[in-house]
Amino acid sequence: MKKSLLFALSLLAISFANADAASGSGAYVNINTGFATMQALPTGSWTGNINAGYNFNRNFALEGGYNLFANQQFGVSTTTNIFDVAAKGTLPLSESFSLYGRLGLGLGVNSWSGNANSNCVLCQSNDSTYMLGLAGIGASYALSNNIDLHLEDTMYVPFASSFVGSSINAVTLGLQYNF
Repeated sequence: MKKSLLFALSLLAISFANADAASGSGAYVNINTGFATMQALPTGSWTGNINAGYNFNRNFALEGGYNLFANQQFGVSTTTNIFDVAAKGTLPLSESFSLYGRLGLGLGVNSWSGNANSNCVLCQSNDSTYMLGLAGIGASYALSNNIDLHLEDTMYVPFASSFVGSSINAVTLGLQYNF
């Protein structure tokens, strides 16, 4: 664990040392849609999210986001909302193509509506709130100076060990506008 933390801090320091402050800096917003699976649910769900962030340089950004996971199962509509903040490290491979990773924390809120039967694992209470961590990897392709197309796989892992703490894996495709 200590070696992993030291390695991550070293990569962060290298990215700051090699960053060109004049290129790749600025605010951005992205919108994404895709498919998600929740560990304790039998069906997948549609997901959509929006993130707003700031690139401090070409290699490092901070962002905040909202994620919605909507599902229909066991006679009820279930909804999971996640509000998160994340650090984003980017590795440019060319002028147009880059790989990135995100690490962050979030607040999850589950809710449901309808007449639930006993199989509905989200329906023990009308809503549930919990803390979680997130880790994501993605690829980005610049269509222009202001528009990027990106594909991302993100895992949300709750700190609790109950169902409310069930992990979620989301694969999304989206567009980013760089101001």
